[in-house]
Amino acid sequence: MGTEEAFALVVVGDHVRADYVALLRRLGLPSAAFGRSVDAAAWLNATPPAVAILEVEDGGCGFLRELRDRYGPDMPAVLVSAERVTPADVVAGLLVGADDYAAETMDAEEFLARVRRLIERTRPARNATADLRRLSSLTHREREVLALTTEGLTQKQVATAMGISIKTVGAHMQNLLMKLGVHSRMEAVALAARAGDGNGTG
Repeated sequence: MGTEEAFALVVVGDHVRADYVALLRRLGLPSAAFGRSVDAAAWLNATPPAVAILEVEDGGCGFLRELRDRYGPDMPAVLVSAERVTPADVVAGLLVGADDYAAETMDAEEFLARVRRLIERTRPARNATADLRRLSSLTHREREVLALTTEGLTQKQVATAMGISIKTVGAHMQNLLMKLGVHSRMEAVALAARAGDGNGTG
């Protein structure tokens, strides 16, 4: 599984893990599935999951707090439980940061509909967050090149504005394209614009 590939994080007991993995596959999501939160935490990297499915009985509430600290409030998270399904349990789960709370006996179609809704609701924010992460990897000079290109300047005009050679501008452009994971100046400009809109900076 690539680091940028969308995936679901599943931390539930052995008795239901395969069922959740199969359900999420219907949404086109491969799953990183674990029985213990400590193993899941050791596996995670900078890429947040498209959704986290966490079983209350296996320490899901505590792990959810860790995930929120790591990835922020935009990551969709569903707490599931076999036994703790009273209204008080649901309220407690929502208060620790879950977006939804489901009994393990919930109808599969209803569960999928809820998960799909959560993912669709948060996708724009998640995409902008990923764009900002890639942009933050640029050097100061690469950001200058991108900013001037975004303003519509040609490579020659960028070189003049920055007081460097066209060849150096080209080198900066190639480096930033590689870091952003895009193939052209237009794609880089579009990515910068998306990140700006998603960050409320236009």
